[in-house]
Amino acid sequence: MIYKIHEEQIRAELTLEEAINLIRNVYHAQYDPTRPSFDAWDQLLACETIEETTPKEETYNKEKETTNDSVSVSGSGNDSSKLSVKSELTHRKLEVISELKTCRYRTPPKKIASLLEELFSSHKSKPGHWLYTAQHWTPRAINRNINRMMKLHKYGWETIENPSAYFTYTIKFRKKRKIRL
Repeated sequence: MIYKIHEEQIRAELTLEEAINLIRNVYHAQYDPTRPSFDAWDQLLACETIEETTPKEETYNKEKETTNDSVSVSGSGNDSSKLSVKSELTHRKLEVISELKTCRYRTPPKKIASLLEELFSSHKSKPGHWLYTAQHWTPRAINRNINRMMKLHKYGWETIENPSAYFTYTIKFRKKRKIRL
């Protein structure tokens, strides 16, 4: 059924008990049964409105900390909260990612390390870190990890402030390269 307003949908789809449970469990508010003109559905709508219009403290603090270093914001201009992403995928980084996708298990680790170094050049890392990564994980595992990070970045599911550190942390959970003698 198509509803003209959200209030009609709430009243048609939720029972009194479901509305009360949502008020108490989701919005952590008290249900007041003594007001007949302001029933449970009206109170639920009020809780939803308050939740939508109240800015989140984490979002507010992150917006204050961001600077002009490659900041992009997703969403329309009327949203109350916006995701901030500190690093963008430039054209050269996309080229490096496509070069990494062509790497196979016989590709020399030094080449993979130089590509990883170039990809994560905006963040500092220890000397030899990317060579160690290329020697211990296959290009397939590295590419899967990069693809997962790109998906998180693209859809805004997670804000990755330091991509090189995030990559290093998540690659540890991938299967390591077999050492052949």
